[in-house]
Parts: sequence; C-alpha cells; structure tokens
Amino acid sequence: MSRHEFSCFDIGEPRSVMSWRGAKGDCFANSNTMKTKTTQVVLLAAAVSVLTGCVSTFKEVKPLGGGPPPKERPSILALGDIKVTDARISEPEQKMMVHAFQLGAEKWCADHKGFEFRKEISATNVPPSAIVLNGTITEIEKGSAAARFWVGMGAGQKRVLGEFAVNAADGTKLTAFTARKSYLGGQGIGGWDMMKMEDLVDQLGQLVAETAEKWVRGEILE
Repeated sequence: MSRHEFSCFDIGEPRSVMSWRGAKGDCFANSNTMKTKTTQVVLLAAAVSVLTGCVSTFKEVKPLGGGPPPKERPSILALGDIKVTDARISEPEQKMMVHAFQLGAEKWCADHKGFEFRKEISATNVPPSAIVLNGTITEIEKGSAAARFWVGMGAGQKRVLGEFAVNAADGTKLTAFTARKSYLGGQGIGGWDMMKMEDLVDQLGQLVAETAEKWVRGEILE
C-alpha cells in the first residue's frame, strides 16, 4: 500500500496532504495577521490625527485695498466688532462662533508674540500703540458630512468666510481683506470628519491675526 493512499485502516493523513494543509493554514494565518496589523496601523494613525490636531485645511486671503502700515510698529492687536451675518446660523451658534474666532486670534498672538492681544476695547479707550480688528463673518457653511465621507476632494466641504478691516487707534481705516478657511473632511481631502465647525472658525481667527501681523511687517497679503 502506498503511503499516499487511503484505506479504512489509515488513522492519519499522508505527509504531503498534512504539509499542504499546514502551509495553507500558515498562509491564512499570515494573511489574517497582516490584515490585523494594517487595521491597527490605520486606526492608530486616525487616533493620532485626532489627538494631535493633524488635520489639513485650506486658506485664502484677498486684499480689499488700503495703505501701508504705520511707520511706528503697533504692539497691540485689539479686537473690535466681530459679528456673524449668515442667517442660517442661530443666535446661540453665532455667539459661539464669535467666541471661537476670538480664541483663535488670541491663540495666534500668544503663540507668535507678534502682538499683545486685547479684547473688549471700546472706541474711547484704544491705546495709541494698538490697531483695531473689526470684521464680519459672512458665511458659515457646514456642508455635507455624507459628501465629505463618500465623495471627498472638496465635495460637501465645510467653509467659513469673512471680511475684515484693520483700523488705527483713532478709527481711521488702514487696510481690509477677506479671509477663508475650508475643511474637506478626514485628514484634509475627504473622509470621516475630524474637525468641528467652531474649530474651523478658530482657525479663521488665527489666519486673520496672522494676516494683520503680515500687513504690519509690510508683506503682501495672500
């Protein structure tokens, strides 16, 4: 009887069959291990992105006209009148978005040391060394989470847009510009949302403060 044949008295398997099944089992085990490791890596990358804030957004700044910065460099960025005019946003949400914008501008000043940040300054008590930032957030587009997830590449994007002016301490308008921040979903080009709307408005505040500082340095606004 050949060792590769079967009979009713055989209680084992031929070596070649056992080897084949063992190899097949190893392949499945290796495949499952690779899939598990890949899944773990993807989940870890997503978790790190959420925890560290590594989410890409897009920005745009367009100058609306104005003159050169003062010869004596302003040392204070005072937050003047910031409001939201998008009628789709409820009054409580508008207040939340204005607060988020304020926090963003304050954060940028604290991190970059370009200005001392002041808020709640009236027209009668503006320090001579200050410039005053006023602005209107004209659009808060929440977009479509489904389009961001399934389509991506700009579809259903979140977007926040506004017009802003920098005034001298005496109220003279010095320069003006529009600023926009957009979020496409996922880590920046589509996918599962990792950024709230107020976080995007916070980033707009940072962008506007940065743009004011660039203007003071005499840089081109873009």
